[in-house]
Parts: sequence; structure tokens; C-alpha cells
Amino acid sequence: MAKFKNLIFTALLVLLFVEVLIVFPQKLEHEDDAQVQARVELQEKRKKELEELGKDAQPKPTAGTMADQRMGGVHLVESQKGQRDWELFSESAEGSQGSGNWKLKKVRVFFYNKEKVEFTATGDEGTIDAASKDLKIQGNVITRSENGYVFKTPGISYSSVKRLIESPESVYMEGPPDKTGGGMVVKGRSMQVFVDDSKMLIREKVTATKSTNQGKRFEIDADGAEFSGKHNMARFLGAVRMNYDGMRLEGPEASFMYDRGANILSSISILGGVKVSDADKFATADTVNLDLLANKYVFKGKPKVIQNNDELSGEEIIFLEGGKKVKVERVRAKMENMDK
Repeated sequence: MAKFKNLIFTALLVLLFVEVLIVFPQKLEHEDDAQVQARVELQEKRKKELEELGKDAQPKPTAGTMADQRMGGVHLVESQKGQRDWELFSESAEGSQGSGNWKLKKVRVFFYNKEKVEFTATGDEGTIDAASKDLKIQGNVITRSENGYVFKTPGISYSSVKRLIESPESVYMEGPPDKTGGGMVVKGRSMQVFVDDSKMLIREKVTATKSTNQGKRFEIDADGAEFSGKHNMARFLGAVRMNYDGMRLEGPEASFMYDRGANILSSISILGGVKVSDADKFATADTVNLDLLANKYVFKGKPKVIQNNDELSGEEIIFLEGGKKVKVERVRAKMENMDK
């Protein structure tokens, strides 16, 4: 009789677990009040049955008595405030009754923002904290934004409270491809993805490369980089140093902007006090805009150009044809030969 009760107790416990952990999250969004009430009553009934059987059949908890649970083909949905937070698929899950943590194999997670998939993460292994609903994914982890950014990291963690994906390890990013072919390639030491804001950050020792439609190439060093899941604009922040077409540009912030209609990198703006130098010139300005489609560079905000000890300044200085011609608004020139 005791063995029979043990079997019934175990079966009910497993059934309750499956209903609470797997079935409940998937059905929650579609239940009306009557369905919710019926489900609650059913769970209460099973809980009482477990309590009655447990008086005779359930062993007292001791080390090593918590039975392992293994499941295949796992599908979980977690919701917050009536909207989906994440949806997880896994080949298998393994854990123990009462531990609160589950180990997963071959994981794919969809992270939602206002009922739309914003980011997708895949990896070899993962864990779920049943209490907090936090996730960890390890091994060949790839995180993708819906607009085409791809991040590769050894592992990530996700906080359900903060709605934040993080990786404290090295990150490799490929931007969405454009008319030139490949997208921007970025490397850094850590990553943060803010799901609600659809914002992606790469931090510390950031390096990046990007080719243009003229066959030229940008090489960038910065303290950090920011990308958006809504559009293809990139920002580099903190001691930005950039090489392009024989020029070296330095400033606190640089923004890469794309022509949406043509799907091509159209311009770069460097802000906050800019220094530009090449083989024979040195220039400074508050802002510099590189118009890649028109092949012109515009210096604004106290612009100054020094070449062969001659100084040229004005309200605005424009280099045309990639620097072959110069146009100055309200020019102020200081020529070495004139001083003599």
C-alpha cells in the first residue's frame, strides 16, 4: 500500500510541476476570468491531494533524497505585467525538485519588447533561476537584434528585473550589411543590451572597421560604442581616434549615419572639439562632418586650418573633392609671407 501511495504522490507532483512551469506560462496570456478560476481551483485540489498523500508517502527531506527531473523538448514563456518577457526553447532540461534551478541544452531565447521580438540569443547550454526568472547562456553564444546586428560572446546573463542582457567577456559584433557588402565590424571587452530601449553597448578598448562605397576604409578606436535595434546608426564615445583616406581624426564623439533609402553609409559627424591631420595639413573645429556621398568635409565652430605655416580660419571651412579644393565662409587668413 505504501508503494502504491508513493507512486501516486510522485505522479501528482510531476503533473503539478509540468502544469506550473510549462503549461501555465504559455496559457496565461489567453485565459479569461473563468479559465483562471478553474485553473486555480484545479491546482488547489491537486495541492490538497499531495498534502494528504504526503503524510504517509513523502519522505523527510535529507541529503540526496531530492529526485532529479529530466525533460525533452522544453518550451517556456515568461510574462511581466501582462506582456511577454522572454520565450525559451531547449532540447532538454534537467533539475531537482526544490532546487529552483534548471540546466538546459541547446538553448534559443526570444526577448520581447511590447509583444514584438527585439533580440534572439542562442547557445550550447543555459540555466534558469525558477524564482527570479533570470537566465544564463554559455557556449558559442550569438545574440541578434531584429535589424541585423550580430553579437558573438562566450556567454551572457539576463536580468528579468532590469530587462538587461550582459556579457563581461570579449565581444565581436557584425553590423547589418549595406550596399558596400559587409557591415561594420566591432570588437570590445564587454557588452550590454537594454531590451526596453532596444539599445546595444560595447565597452572598453573598442576597435572597429568599416568600408565605404568608394573602396575606402575607416579604422576606429574608442572607449565605447552604441548601436540601436531600430535603425542603423552607430555612435563611438570617449577619446575617439579614426583613420580615413590618409586623414587622422580625433574627438570625444563620432556618429555614423546611413541613408535609409540607399542603404549605405552616408556621413560621419565628429563632435565636441575635433582635430584633423594629414600629410601636410592640421585643422581644428568644434564639429566636422564628412559627407561621403558628396565627397566633402565641412568644418564648423571656430574652424582653423594650418598648412606650411599658413593659417586659414573663418565661420565655416569646406573641403571639396576629398580635400582638393577649399571653400571658406568669411575667411580670415594669416599668411607667413605677408607678415614678412
